[in-house]
Amino acid sequence: MKHFGEDTWDFIRDDRFIQWVLFPDAENNTWWEQWMAAHPEQIPVLEKARGMVLMLHESTPPAPVNDQLLEEVYAALDQEVAKQQETELPVAASVKRLSPYRWWWAAAAILGGIVLVSIYLKKENKTPIAGQLKSHTEDQQLIRVNNTGENQVAWLTDGSSVVLKAGASIKHDAFLQHSQREVYLKGDAFFDIAKDAARPFVVYTPKVGIRVLGTSFSVSEVNGTLTVTVKTGKIAVYNLADKKQQSYIVTPNHQIHFNALTAVFVPDSLDRRHMEELQPVVTPPAFAYDNTPVISIFKALESAYSIKINASEDVFAKCMITTNITNETFENKLKIICAAINASYTISKGQVYITGKPCS
Repeated sequence: MKHFGEDTWDFIRDDRFIQWVLFPDAENNTWWEQWMAAHPEQIPVLEKARGMVLMLHESTPPAPVNDQLLEEVYAALDQEVAKQQETELPVAASVKRLSPYRWWWAAAAILGGIVLVSIYLKKENKTPIAGQLKSHTEDQQLIRVNNTGENQVAWLTDGSSVVLKAGASIKHDAFLQHSQREVYLKGDAFFDIAKDAARPFVVYTPKVGIRVLGTSFSVSEVNGTLTVTVKTGKIAVYNLADKKQQSYIVTPNHQIHFNALTAVFVPDSLDRRHMEELQPVVTPPAFAYDNTPVISIFKALESAYSIKINASEDVFAKCMITTNITNETFENKLKIICAAINASYTISKGQVYITGKPCS
């Protein structure tokens, strides 16, 4: 009777095991009952592998799969086996070809590094804290880095927000003033993008471009596999190394995986419960003020947007305003504040300069 190791992968790559889990009959039920009786110490590993196969099997592929894609998936699996052989793990010499109805869980296995790729789903859903991001400018680009161990939220001047996971960073034009809003991402993040049909929003990771108009989605990378999951709206993803830049559309409650080694995109889907767990809780800062010194308001804007606002405390020391600008974009906030104190602002080299006369 066949011996299996202590790794769930030993079971998952075995055709007899898959046949028993997905299509049980009297013959394979008897075989596996005898196997469990002979190897009771391995039943926990077997049950874990069985659960993984069932969960992946429930994810129906969102589009037909052609033979070329199947061959690419199998080639990737063979590469993974070869890599494990180099690290002296007990694996078979090659991966057996699976029938097309099982292609998606095989792809998920390789794309997850032989573990289930599940971004954010096991993370605590804590409210991100603003104002703890480290920021600096480089070539007139604003760089914001989360060096803390908690989620941090970066507010963008167009009304969008980015929840940066620990160690993540973004680089972008401070005021997103160009015809295309562009953000360069390193690490994992959740984006909630303000709609602006005239100015599409593009996120660049080291290997993949993500083009959106107005939507919310997450980006995560595990073991060299990038996963993009869409909560609302619609996005197009493409391989930056592809000269034709063929794009793949991802709709709500779906995700797509990209493996850097194989350059293959593999679609997937999530149920509603997992999608609800995906989005971090984000509470926008309340820019509501009652007879508040304008200098304090400028400092609050600096903290939220990581943009330096140059305003003379001597000139504006007596300026007090009452307003609620919570739902306004960054520049509209500036316009409202400056109108209230009869001042003006200019933007230069990633900073804001306020000029005006003292308040009486």
